Amino acid sequence: MSSVYEDERIPLQIRRLMIFDEICHKAKKSPDEIIHLSKFTQLSLGVMYLQDFKMFIAFGGVFEYAETREEVIEQRIRVFPNDEPVTRALTVNLKQFTRPARKPLQLLWYWNAYVKNRMHAYIDYREEVFFRINDEIDSEFPPHKFHDRLVATARMPL
Repeated sequence: MSSVYEDERIPLQIRRLMIFDEICHKAKKSPDEIIHLSKFTQLSLGVMYLQDFKMFIAFGGVFEYAETREEVIEQRIRVFPNDEPVTRALTVNLKQFTRPARKPLQLLWYWNAYVKNRMHAYIDYREEVFFRINDEIDSEFPPHKFHDRLVATARMPL
């Protein structure tokens, strides 16, 4: 991903438009697949180009907290450390953030309307494991506070 997106001399909305323009070009080359700019943005931003309708849809990540065994099963968590059943977990669910749009500018407009004034939480893009389960959850990492927050990465001006 280009470092120009991190250049704070460029106004924020222009940087966002540059990101959406680039990802929409990539999505158009691979229709009907969710496209990410880089591995660091997979949890926070993806765009799909619907070839049948000739429109784009943007997806974003939302933190989901599971406190009971049933909620863990609903989230389809298949990680079982030490063969223990997972009882609590914090995961990321990819959700559609926008209505279908024909142009990157319109997609950005819908994106801004969705994320405006929503709580978000940054994840460290250097860490492979971004959620904790069972005994790893402690007082320093209150997972319920992340519930329903948007996922943001340090490398994107979102």
